[in-house]
Amino acid sequence: MKKISLVVNTISKNRDVWPMFFGQLKEYIDPALFYKKYLFVDAVEEGIIPEDFEVVTYNQDKLYREQFVSCISAVEEEYCVYISEDYILYDSVRTDLILQYADTLNENLNLSFIRFMKGGVVDRDFPLYSNYPNLHQMHHSLPYFYTNQAALWRTRDLEKIHVHGPNLHIANKDWENSFEYRATKTCQELDIQGAYCYHGEPKRGLYHYDTVVFPHISTALVKGKWNISDYPDKMKTLIKKYDINTDIRGVY
Repeated sequence: MKKISLVVNTISKNRDVWPMFFGQLKEYIDPALFYKKYLFVDAVEEGIIPEDFEVVTYNQDKLYREQFVSCISAVEEEYCVYISEDYILYDSVRTDLILQYADTLNENLNLSFIRFMKGGVVDRDFPLYSNYPNLHQMHHSLPYFYTNQAALWRTRDLEKIHVHGPNLHIANKDWENSFEYRATKTCQELDIQGAYCYHGEPKRGLYHYDTVVFPHISTALVKGKWNISDYPDKMKTLIKKYDINTDIRGVY
């Protein structure tokens, strides 16, 4: 069995989200799924970060791409699930499917990642990937091929995209001048190929679909505010559970 790690990218200014994030992670992930867990962060907050995470620090004064490159080399496992701290779980992660997708990557060396959800600005039904049920092929010729959504990655391919990608922050007000937008061009240059899974889940908001593989709020923060509009019932339950004062951040 291939070793899979969990890679979480965060920043200390979002430390108020950590209790909810780590609490839901502990509740809904099988401890046996991930061989190791990593946290990329600018500063450590004692007493909040669980002991089973290996903390890798980055320089907050650097751009996102430089921050990520400085951390990802510490991840030794061949496969990783890469997420952010505002991906809040609300149901059990499907360990069986993630292990199955790791086998799929192992069988198809041209694939760099399998995204856990359907979604994106280009919202259309793509053909099945080979004969794998519920897996659909993607192509990097389309815009928004690269997005920061929950996915299983070949760790070194994810690293390669950041090494060769534009030296930018992950998102800017000028969206077309952000790493997430422009990394699709890098994927084209590197001939990165990917797939996504879809099990008939309903659409959520403008661009995303829910996912039975990694059931999470994507994302809990929008423009720095709590994302109540896309997940009203789930977010209100979580806010009550973790005693969050929404007046501090505001709601979206």
